[in-house]
Amino acid sequence: MLFWCSGAAFGDAPSVHISAKPSWPGILKPYNQKPSSRTIERGFYYELIEEQVQVEKQADYNHIIRDIVSETGIQNASQISVSFDPAYERLDFHDITVWRDGKPLNRLTASAFKVIADEQDLSNFIYQGSFSALCILDDIRKGDRIEYSYTITGRNPILNGMFCSNMYVQWYTPIAHHYTAIIASSGRKLNFKTFNNVPKQTISEANGLKYYVYEGFQVPPAHDNDSQPSWYNERGLIQVSEFANWGEVASWALSINPPSVNVKGELGERVVKLKKDAGNDKEKYFRGAVRTVQEEVRYMGIEIGEYSHRANNPEKVFKQRYGDCKDKSLLLVSMLKAGGIDASMVLVNADMNEHVEQYIPTAYAFNHAVVTANVNGKQVWVDATMDNQGGEGTDIYFPNYGKGLVLKAGSDALTTISPSKGGRVIGEDIYAVKDAKSPVIFTVKTTYTGDEADYMRGKLESSGMAETEKNYLDYYAKIYNKIEAKDSIIVTDDLKANKLITTETYKIGDFFKKDSTSNKLTADLFANFIYNQFPSITGRIKTPVALTYPYDASYAIKVVLPGGWNISEDHDAIDRDYYRYKSDFTTAGDTLLLKYSLSFLKDNVPASKLDEFKADIKKLNNTSLGYSFSYTPRGTEKPATINSALVLVVFLITVGLIVMGVWLYQRETPGIVFAYGSTFVPIGGWLILIAIGLAATALVTGSNMVTGDYFSLHTWNIYHGSTHELNFRFLLVIEAIGNIILMLYAVFCLVLLLNKRDILPNCITGYFAFGFIFFLADYILAANISSKLAETALSPLLRSIVTAAIWIPYFKRSSRVQETFIVPHPPYNYSYEAPGVAEEPVS
Repeated sequence: MLFWCSGAAFGDAPSVHISAKPSWPGILKPYNQKPSSRTIERGFYYELIEEQVQVEKQADYNHIIRDIVSETGIQNASQISVSFDPAYERLDFHDITVWRDGKPLNRLTASAFKVIADEQDLSNFIYQGSFSALCILDDIRKGDRIEYSYTITGRNPILNGMFCSNMYVQWYTPIAHHYTAIIASSGRKLNFKTFNNVPKQTISEANGLKYYVYEGFQVPPAHDNDSQPSWYNERGLIQVSEFANWGEVASWALSINPPSVNVKGELGERVVKLKKDAGNDKEKYFRGAVRTVQEEVRYMGIEIGEYSHRANNPEKVFKQRYGDCKDKSLLLVSMLKAGGIDASMVLVNADMNEHVEQYIPTAYAFNHAVVTANVNGKQVWVDATMDNQGGEGTDIYFPNYGKGLVLKAGSDALTTISPSKGGRVIGEDIYAVKDAKSPVIFTVKTTYTGDEADYMRGKLESSGMAETEKNYLDYYAKIYNKIEAKDSIIVTDDLKANKLITTETYKIGDFFKKDSTSNKLTADLFANFIYNQFPSITGRIKTPVALTYPYDASYAIKVVLPGGWNISEDHDAIDRDYYRYKSDFTTAGDTLLLKYSLSFLKDNVPASKLDEFKADIKKLNNTSLGYSFSYTPRGTEKPATINSALVLVVFLITVGLIVMGVWLYQRETPGIVFAYGSTFVPIGGWLILIAIGLAATALVTGSNMVTGDYFSLHTWNIYHGSTHELNFRFLLVIEAIGNIILMLYAVFCLVLLLNKRDILPNCITGYFAFGFIFFLADYILAANISSKLAETALSPLLRSIVTAAIWIPYFKRSSRVQETFIVPHPPYNYSYEAPGVAEEPVS
């Protein structure tokens, strides 16, 4: 990578100088208010962080005071460490004082410092040459105040006197008083931009100097989390740059990294060979040059002094066979130009990606260098630091860097980099069951295409086959205790098509678990392949959460089982603007097929969508990603077992309902008096349909109770051992009780209808209302288990809604109903008016 910070020259260890405080920094007004104790997390806080930058003197003055408030603070704040680059910087300490009970204790001595190489990026093959001056303070106690100040003098000469800086005004520890000042000549034009919570800038001028000041109080600590995207930053940031536009940045960067026009020596010989091999085929020459740089020149950067920004001579880089990103990029650009292909170096930010456009033009906007080339009229982007890239010609994957600054004459703006077509991961797990006793043969076939093939190719080379096989087996051993490798991993790599396939084969001795109740073998499956791609989100996270983007995966679990399958298909899908998920559960002959697909459509989940995303993951984890099934080996089947407990419950409810129905029917109701010549009205019209409907409901519901296996232990145990076991059993009980009530209720209403009882209108209204409530509850419970059960429950719910909407108003308002259903109990409790008796007219 390209890091815009410089290194030291190889040589003697640098030293720390002790000197008096310079006279140019301004004097601050004291501020003595402490932060709230609730905000102090590491046992100390900063009473003061003062940073004054004198641009003309190329000096940065820092003055810091730490307050130790607990024993934890003694551990975390009793050492001072300052990083500097002795290639062009000098470090002067002015003061180290420990204040105890209001009295100063001087701790500043040259011997107190240890200067050590500060090569945190050496593990990434980057040597920057920076050092840290470390002072470990002894005898620090709770309540002490540690005050120190120092000045770093010098700027990287590669910037040619131009000033750029990124200054944070928020740290990860509370700051009571923060002061930042940039002091520059009145004639120097500085550009500023602030991010997040930054105090308002004040500007003053004196003696030909301008003072740009930011002063803040009670600055809370910043909090990052491992899940947030690399481009996300909540800390207060001041960006300062003397570059007026991106054109100036491009001109400066191009001036220190010009492509070689006439390559000679060993590099020149390689160019001649590549031209000969390619003939007139520009794409072939292009890919030959790319492979030469990617595969023959290893990644190693010695970014000392001006070489923090300046690339080494391409001929030197090729001869030594190593270089950092800008070295390899300039080498590739020079080779392509030598082959008649127009090419340029491009500066990008591998962390900010397209968000780099938020920055003002500055040399510090970028941390990586890549290449763009025009091959036969097609613009191609190449990252020369990548390796193991498959494909032919211009078919090459390029990371999603989003925006870049092309280093060529006339470049004056960031260029949008079109996303490269991402690769895919296609996983297939096959479980072949022979019988109840033999081990299950488990085959894992994974296909990688595009950049996913590039990544896996490099991973296999790095780990080695023996270590890879051990890691894979260890992973599956966490799921199955009795698993062993059946064969070595088979790797098929088609470099031209950029397609890599791995095939693993295992034997599983404990795939099934035996259910003592039903004598069935049960197995649980879970789509870890999909689940592992989701980020872990805790309840405290309030920032966007990073996603692997681009990512496109398909995954299938196949179980081949003797005797075939008898299950319902199930489907699930979630389509958000930042990811897409789909699953389909089907069977074909002796094979159960669970198919999944997952695509991330953006590089993050917005903070406003975290609750939605967490709910989705929870739902998928509880329903769609897992699957359980049972298997009864041939020859071990037992006679069907009745769920006697449920039978008893339904029987008791049936008896109770019959008793209640008889009681309701025999309750005495008020008698009626017919007018002379009147009598009971026969059943007719729409009431005939009601009678037929009640009879049909009773017959169909009763038939379903017999044929629907409600009372079979097999049905009771369908979801045994799964997350839906209790939900399904509750649904089964509700359906059994609800159906028996519905059946008896229909019979009761039919009897009332045929006997034209006066209580029918109220009773049948309750019947229709009960039907709607029952089917609604049934649908809600089914939907919480599977979409297939929900589809089955939806039809009767819709019928109950339509039926209730039609017949409840009919029985409430129909004059025929009012005239027909008037028979009281006992049925002889009626009489007739005498002849000639009539109602008096109403006056």
